[in-house]
Amino acid sequence: QPSSFWAVYADYAIYEQLPHEFMNQPQARAAFLYGGLIWWLALHSLGFNCLPSVLDGISAETIPFGHLLFGNSQTYYNDGLLDEEFNLICRTYYIEKCKLPIIWNHRSTNWPRPNAWDVSGLNLGFWSAHCKDWFQKCLDNIQE
Repeated sequence: QPSSFWAVYADYAIYEQLPHEFMNQPQARAAFLYGGLIWWLALHSLGFNCLPSVLDGISAETIPFGHLLFGNSQTYYNDGLLDEEFNLICRTYYIEKCKLPIIWNHRSTNWPRPNAWDVSGLNLGFWSAHCKDWFQKCLDNIQE
């Protein structure tokens, strides 16, 4: 997109479909296990009715693509998220910027990535009423 690009709600609505499609994949249970904003975005995409399926156990993709964990002389696996999947969940997009002779891509997101969420002051270890209000205000701003 040109440097004057400004995302509008129509862009967001179209982009909502991609994370929703991902959330319907078995390995997306990792988003529900991740917690914080990632957990809330997963719930926002699929709703509370999907929560029981999170307890069904690891997905078939866990062994080749998930997290390998070691403990008590045992090897464990769990679903994990790739950086590209975090980008998708946080609605990351890239805007080409240009100040000749240099051209670069600027990364922007509709929602904070996990590292930003962790230091935001909203990451309390649970989804508080303040978090819910913050999310709704951000969503309202996107929809305007």
